[in-house]
Amino acid sequence: MSEVNPFSVRQIRAWLQAYQVRPSKGWGQNFLTDRRVAQRVLDAADLQPDDAVLEVGPGLGALTLLLAERVRRVVAVEVDARLVAILQSVLEAQRLETVTLVQANALSQPVPELLRGEPQAKVVANIPYSITSPLLEHLLKDKAHIPLIVLTVQKEVAERLTAAPSSAAYGALSLFVQYHTRAEYLGRVPNTAFYPQPEVDSAIVRLTPLPDRLPPLEQKWFFKLTRAGFGKRRKTLRNALTSLLDDADRASAILRRAGVPTAARAEELRLEQWLALAQETVRTLYPEHAG
Repeated sequence: MSEVNPFSVRQIRAWLQAYQVRPSKGWGQNFLTDRRVAQRVLDAADLQPDDAVLEVGPGLGALTLLLAERVRRVVAVEVDARLVAILQSVLEAQRLETVTLVQANALSQPVPELLRGEPQAKVVANIPYSITSPLLEHLLKDKAHIPLIVLTVQKEVAERLTAAPSSAAYGALSLFVQYHTRAEYLGRVPNTAFYPQPEVDSAIVRLTPLPDRLPPLEQKWFFKLTRAGFGKRRKTLRNALTSLLDDADRASAILRRAGVPTAARAEELRLEQWLALAQETVRTLYPEHAG
């Protein structure tokens, strides 16, 4: 069995040339060339021999091959048929039967279908900036199937996912992720760790899914309120809530009963305050529901 090194720029170039592939900027095709970064990702995922792993966007297999050595099964979902052809040949040469390679857009299949029969799988992936938000929404819709998510994403996005109140990065995406998970920023990954080299640095984040903190109706309003609040960032919450409810008096009353100052702005509220605001909004708008 011949050894391959998917971290080697020379090897990557040879594969791309042999298969006449030009990396797509639109798909964020920047291939990992730093084995130490891969090791940091693997360490963060706390992999066990009996684990199943879902890898979104395996690219040329840098993480895939290392994952396959450590876990029972890897389901690798790649949208680009050209990369699937390369990776298929690599997996066959290495005789790696623990990897199930799927050509598909991960956003187009429900999580249980992506897992190909596995009841649960950790998600480990190096994903392009453009799909971070939709992919997280997609995965967290079925978070009961996912005990852990470890992602390498654009550094700016990693900062948004893990941001604290009153910071510039804090927003609706921060609250979405922090409602659904315990979010941890695990450190920067320099742009030199990839080929072709992207213009910006990346970072590793670990997301541990949590049970829902609100019943369905309150949860729906939690996300509606956070989007409204951060959609008009310069406005006070009273003004944002007034626009949403079309009733200034009711907006003021809800804020007061939730213990939120009417002059407060969205970025000042902690997660717990947003939860209280959602609960109070539902109590006010749906008194029959509260009863």
